[in-house]
Amino acid sequence: MTGFVQAHFNGRPATADQLAAAAVGGYGHFTTLRVTDRRARGLDEHLDRLADGNRRVFGTELDRAFVRDCLRRAVPADGTVIARITLVGSPSTRTPDVLVTSREAADAPTPVRLRTVRADRAIPTLKHVGTFAQHFHARAARQAGFDDALFVTDEGHVSETSVCNVGFVERARGSDIEDSDGIAVVWPQAPMLVGVTQTLLARGLERLGVPVRHRRVPLHELEKFHATFVCNAGSLLRPVSAVDDVAFTAEPGSLSLLWQAYEMNPAEPI
Repeated sequence: MTGFVQAHFNGRPATADQLAAAAVGGYGHFTTLRVTDRRARGLDEHLDRLADGNRRVFGTELDRAFVRDCLRRAVPADGTVIARITLVGSPSTRTPDVLVTSREAADAPTPVRLRTVRADRAIPTLKHVGTFAQHFHARAARQAGFDDALFVTDEGHVSETSVCNVGFVERARGSDIEDSDGIAVVWPQAPMLVGVTQTLLARGLERLGVPVRHRRVPLHELEKFHATFVCNAGSLLRPVSAVDDVAFTAEPGSLSLLWQAYEMNPAEPI
């Protein structure tokens, strides 16, 4: 691949008419995953997400074997791509179509600066195709000199960014980030989508003996955290250098610990 998106529809190269119908319809749900040599970490979790979405959006069970076959046909045998599996149809559809797009994986992750906005996603627990508001707020943040928007509830609690989960590293006074003693990772407790990458990180951290906590994170308490990061399947892990005017010092040890936790999850063949 050379930077462009490839698309398959129900296991075959997509036609212009099929893509136009999917784009205009605007009804469906999806998941995005990183695929390397036709293997993916968290594959079962991605399929579970699609199964849940199919029940909620179309009122039907997911044909997991067919979806896996569609994904296998759409990704290259070698190399790394970001694949998106979208189940598309209309509100009256019982058997949605499977649209799989793939694109080159992004370069090495770089630190991001986040601008807060009082907003949340519609139906935040469902990864649906209605993403206008997310991209609108992200664009506004970039125009203001930031990299993305960080959503904050009306009560002042952090939830997520436009496309990523956000996590916070805290440590007890005098603890050493290198050996993880006294370290904990905090996920915000707020209306948000629980990401597959977030789930894999939490699983790996627990295996490493690092506490994983879920609690409300008031915006005014961000300065108390040792480090902040964002994660999703596309860019995996990216350190946060600032939220508004609150700066975070780059800490290689914390990012290394997170990578170690992520890589404890084996890649599964598609």
